[in-house]
Amino acid sequence: MASITADCPYCGVETALEIPDDSNIKKVVQNYRTGIWGDANKTEAECADGHHFAVKYKNKNKA
Repeated sequence: MASITADCPYCGVETALEIPDDSNIKKVVQNYRTGIWGDANKTEAECADGHHFAVKYKNKNKA
């Protein structure tokens, strides 16, 4: 897993999170649903101010 940072979409606080190696952030989203089948390339995060958001990522090695 690679450690990266993303800005919280609510308050802009830089938040550390992990995504698989050889992946890039595709999108940071405020509203998302947990437990959705077929959305495996997503990790959930919480900033220091307690906001919850999701980061979608894409594996660099896949088209």
